Amino acid sequence: MKLIIIIAFIVISTIPTFSQEYKIIDTKTKEEIVLKEMAERLGDYDTIFFGEFHGNRILHSLEIELLKMFHRNNKNLIISMEMFERDVQYVLDKYLSDEISEEEFLTNSRPWPNYETDYKSLIEFAKDNKLTVVAANIPRRYANMISKQGLNALDSLSADEKEFVAKNHIVFGDEYKTRFIQVMKANMEHSSKMPKHMKMDFDLIYAAQCIKDDTMAESILKYHRIPPRRKVIHFNGDFHSRKHLGTAQKIQVLEPMLKVAVIAPLECADEFNWKDEDLLEGEFLILLKEDISEE
Repeated sequence: MKLIIIIAFIVISTIPTFSQEYKIIDTKTKEEIVLKEMAERLGDYDTIFFGEFHGNRILHSLEIELLKMFHRNNKNLIISMEMFERDVQYVLDKYLSDEISEEEFLTNSRPWPNYETDYKSLIEFAKDNKLTVVAANIPRRYANMISKQGLNALDSLSADEKEFVAKNHIVFGDEYKTRFIQVMKANMEHSSKMPKHMKMDFDLIYAAQCIKDDTMAESILKYHRIPPRRKVIHFNGDFHSRKHLGTAQKIQVLEPMLKVAVIAPLECADEFNWKDEDLLEGEFLILLKEDISEE
C-alpha cells in the first residue's frame, strides 16, 4: 500500500503545474477537456489556428505540448508560423535539413526577440521529426509600405519581391475591421510611446494588417496543396484568427471546403468563467488568468 502511495505521489508531482493556471473548453459541447482530448479532436480538421498572446508563457508551453500530442497521430504534418517571413524560407529550410548551423540560421532569419524562450522548441521539434515549417508572413517592410503609402505602394516591387507578397489582397470592411480599429485606438490610449491625440490613418494600417492575413493564408495553402495533402498547425497572434476572422477567414475564401479549427485564448479576471458569446471565438477556448499575460 505504501509503495502505491509513493508511486502516485511521484506521478502527481511530475504533472505540469500549468493545469491549475488554464482550462480548455470545447465550444461545441461546452465541456471542459484536457489537452490530450483537444489534440485528438483536432484530428478532424485540415488546418488548425493556434492563437496566442505573444508574451504568455502558458500558451507557449501548451503550443509545444499540443504539437507533440497531435504529431503522434498525424506524422505527416506541416507547421506554419507568423513569426517567420516568406523571404527567409530558404534559410529555415536549410536549417531544418542540417545544411547550416543554428548560428547562421538565427543570423539570417530575423527571429523574434522571444525566439529562444518561446519558438525554438517548435523549430527543434520540427527539425528532429523532419517536418516542414512554413515561414508564412509577409516581410514587414512591405506591410509597412502599405501602412504609410497606400495599396499602390507595392506596384514598384520587382517580380522577385512580389513573390513574398500575396497575389490577392482583400480588405473586408466587416467585424474584423471594427475590432482592429478598436484595438488600435485602445493601444494608443494606453501607450506611453505614442503622443496623445496622434493622428493615424487607420484604413491604411488596417490594409497592412489584411495583407499579412492574405499572405499567411496563401502561404499555408501553398504547402497544404502539395500532395499528399497534410494537416497544418499555424501559430499566430490571437487577433489573426479569433472568431475565424483575419487569416482564418482569408484561407476559407481561397478554399471554402477546408475544415478549419481555431484555438482562442480568453483572459478571465478571477475565476475561469466564460460567456455564451465567447463560444463563437473558436472551436476551443483556453481560459487564462489575466495577470499571467505579459501583453
